[in-house]
Amino acid sequence: MLVLLCIIWGGTFPATKSALANTDPIHFLALRFSLAVIIVTPFILPKLKSGNTNSNADLKPLTVMLRGCWVGIFLFIGFALQTMGLHYTTASRSGFLTGMLVVMTPLLAKLFRTSRMPLTAWTGLPIAVIGVYFIADPESGGLNLGDWLTIACAFVFALQMVALEAVARNGKETWLLTYGQMLTVCLGAVIWSFVEGNSFSIDSTGWLAVIYTGLMGSIAAVWLQTRFQPMVPAGHAALIFTAEPVFASLFAYLLLGEVWSKHGFIGAALILVAMAVSSISMVSALRQEK
Repeated sequence: MLVLLCIIWGGTFPATKSALANTDPIHFLALRFSLAVIIVTPFILPKLKSGNTNSNADLKPLTVMLRGCWVGIFLFIGFALQTMGLHYTTASRSGFLTGMLVVMTPLLAKLFRTSRMPLTAWTGLPIAVIGVYFIADPESGGLNLGDWLTIACAFVFALQMVALEAVARNGKETWLLTYGQMLTVCLGAVIWSFVEGNSFSIDSTGWLAVIYTGLMGSIAAVWLQTRFQPMVPAGHAALIFTAEPVFASLFAYLLLGEVWSKHGFIGAALILVAMAVSSISMVSALRQEK
């Protein structure tokens, strides 16, 4: 299921990039999550009215949803940074830079003590930094604004993974946690859109992207992550998430015709190596514990 999540995530990069040609980034974010909330709300209301999610009286539906809203704050900031970043950088670069969350997550999990991380996992960080250097290709101008925004989004998404690991307790809470996250992103994007005050514009390609990212990138992806990521430590899940930038780059090539320079290939390869080193170290530590 987490591999499927990576495929869905990979498809959102070229979809969002195509939409941003004629749509404000925050307007697009508001549209995709508004669609998700509208679709899911009728299924959530009965759960909120029914009382408890299970036999434990302390786990009231509203309490569970509010935990999801707290995680959703990180999700909103991450998506906002990623969407704005895609306005200035390519979908494939965005996918690989977002993938740096795989290196950051075990470090943050260790810092906040949500799960254990071996010291060897730290070796992935300098490799990733070198990879970013090659992707930036200083001779061609270095990192642009979109790249920096995407690196920031990777850090925030790593925080979201750690927060989700901390609040998720059982599978019965999945939909309420998912809804809380989607609702927070929706409200944050809608409010930002009104404050920003930019004129609204979207074409048919943009609407198709809204439908895909709303149904798959928002509802399906958030549910899959909420349901299956907590089954393993955040650092362990990161091993699987190394596939996400690969799918993002593949879809960007097939759908948008994006190509990589030689330095870009080297940088992307180094980031994948960093992800693998950091994540495999976590897996090895877990096996030793067992």
